[in-house]
Amino acid sequence: MKILLDHKLTIIAGFVLTAVLIAVATATGGGLSGDQMLGAVSRWGHFLAGITWIGLLYYFNFVQVPSLGGVSAETKADLFKEGSIVRRALFWFRFAAMATVFFGLLLLMGLWKTGGASAISMDIMIGATFGIIMWINVAFIIWPNQKKVIGIDQASADEKAAAGKKALMASRINTLLSIPMLFFMASSAHFPIFN
Repeated sequence: MKILLDHKLTIIAGFVLTAVLIAVATATGGGLSGDQMLGAVSRWGHFLAGITWIGLLYYFNFVQVPSLGGVSAETKADLFKEGSIVRRALFWFRFAAMATVFFGLLLLMGLWKTGGASAISMDIMIGATFGIIMWINVAFIIWPNQKKVIGIDQASADEKAAAGKKALMASRINTLLSIPMLFFMASSAHFPIFN
């Protein structure tokens, strides 16, 4: 099947299948109201982007960084070129982080609109706070330093090494924060910890 041979077509097909199933639900008496649809799209966007972001965070920390430790400078140069796996992964990582925070803030605004401060639990605030800290790390520490490491911004070998260490530490902080962030995001709706 052609759609399974091209990742873009596969993604489009996934969205089309979702729309078809929503249309079937609506045609058979189910479906969502306008307000519910906005909330559903926000939550769905938050999940999709969040899975992409955290999946890539774990890929970088558990697979890519340990694997690049023993790679020659020449091989790294090839891996960091325009169109490389490293650059593609960093592109999706960055934009998934932004989309996750965007949709998460929409969700928080929806909660505030429907119930004010009492609708926003301590659990969700812990998760949201950690998520925002993680996004700040991506936007202001990881990406600016990675641009030096992969050669988008000019840097000496010493500057690249220092930038790599800064990006790695911020990424490891994000890995650490992701564990309680995911727990408290889930607990807010399914098993509240704070009352």
